Amino acid sequence: MKIFKYTLLATALIFSSCGKGFLEIEPIGQLGKEQLFADVNGVRDALTGSYSLVAKFMQSEYGIYGDLRADDVTRINTPGSNYMLNDYSYIFNEEDATGSTMTIWADGYAALNNINNVIEGAEELLAGRLNGVETASLQKYVAEAQVLRATVFLALCNVYSQHFTYTADASHLGIPLPLRTPAPGVKLARATVKETYAQIIADLKAGIEGLTQVNNYRIYANADAAKGLLSRVYLYMGDYENAVKYASEVINSGKNNLVPAVDYLDMYISNAQRTDFSSIKSEVLWQMNPSSVSSQYMASFYNSVNFLGSTNSTYLNLFEANDVRRSMIASTASGNKTLKYGTYEGVSNALWPVNYKVIRSAEVILNRAESYYKQQKYDLAVADIKTIKARALNKSPESISVSYASPEELFTIIKNERRKELGFEGHRLYDIFRYKESVNRGAGCNAGMCSISYPNDIFVLPIPKTELDANELIKPNPTVNN
Repeated sequence: MKIFKYTLLATALIFSSCGKGFLEIEPIGQLGKEQLFADVNGVRDALTGSYSLVAKFMQSEYGIYGDLRADDVTRINTPGSNYMLNDYSYIFNEEDATGSTMTIWADGYAALNNINNVIEGAEELLAGRLNGVETASLQKYVAEAQVLRATVFLALCNVYSQHFTYTADASHLGIPLPLRTPAPGVKLARATVKETYAQIIADLKAGIEGLTQVNNYRIYANADAAKGLLSRVYLYMGDYENAVKYASEVINSGKNNLVPAVDYLDMYISNAQRTDFSSIKSEVLWQMNPSSVSSQYMASFYNSVNFLGSTNSTYLNLFEANDVRRSMIASTASGNKTLKYGTYEGVSNALWPVNYKVIRSAEVILNRAESYYKQQKYDLAVADIKTIKARALNKSPESISVSYASPEELFTIIKNERRKELGFEGHRLYDIFRYKESVNRGAGCNAGMCSISYPNDIFVLPIPKTELDANELIKPNPTVNN
């Protein structure tokens, strides 16, 4: 399998405990595995390299994909640019190297390969004689790696597989699940989506167990982030009891409060968080801080001079005039753009707060609200929606009114709050799928396809042809693999 080939880190970045950021170190791909994982420091350095790869993966094509293929973006044609144009227009090509088809697959499995190397290297050291500090450090590194692995597995499943409830028993095709670095010639088939989610849950629970007593900065995998991700996973599965359970643990901890409306923009674009990790807002359970701004990062896609992703009027019309989230959309001569990946005036690219919010407590509250609704606990669902709306309108929850004439109308309110709150953070497409709704982009759409009905084979990407050619065990996706 081409993407599962045995490699070590191409690049590793050191996390500075004093908050000075990430520093490049020499490539270590030429080092043997025994040399790399000879001690605890080697595992630590390999883990930081894995964080770097996952950050790049999450904030490049994958991070853009979830909104670009949905209904809140109108693509702006920039001269000379065709970046992800096929993805936007639902043109499927199993050999497409300019957009997501090959890039998300290759980058995702490259990150997984490095993550698995970390887990294996740490486990081999743990089997030997170590002092207590070394053991605790290695156990922490393994737990972080497991949360990283779950995060990438979920992302890949989102893109290359239909959503969990697409079939009644989730028996449809998921993704390959490498849990060890395969030996040369070893090939993996695709697991079912049910098996894929089971592994994601197992990794997240193992991560929680290993990180519960760890006080990590919010740029690292941590127990509350893993619980928040579990609330998302269980919501996607329709397991509302567990979604409420893990969401409530995050919400009730007292450590992850929503920021006030006055700090909402700062949560995204404050450049202090670039180097002072303690300044990351309490609402952000986990964010990725990659090493540099790239033309293929979400920041450039949404916020460069010739930005490509423009917000449509349908999305803007969802907001009340005084909603702080409405102020996150700026009108320009080229169209409307989100400020979530911008920066304050005068901040250099070197200090641009390039970050990908893996999960925020606002999402966790919305996960719980929807799960309460599905359990017919409408008053509890409304209470959570009031919390989200109150912050957005800079009011107290007690002063917020949520009126609805039917359960269906309440569900529309819940879905719209989710859409407004999580806009351009990569969620929208996967929400549309699990609602079993169609994509309707409305006025201003300049894609080849502006309306895509549900269900549809083209809602998932092709498995790259290079992978299919290299591994006869991997089954293609119908229609899109031509």
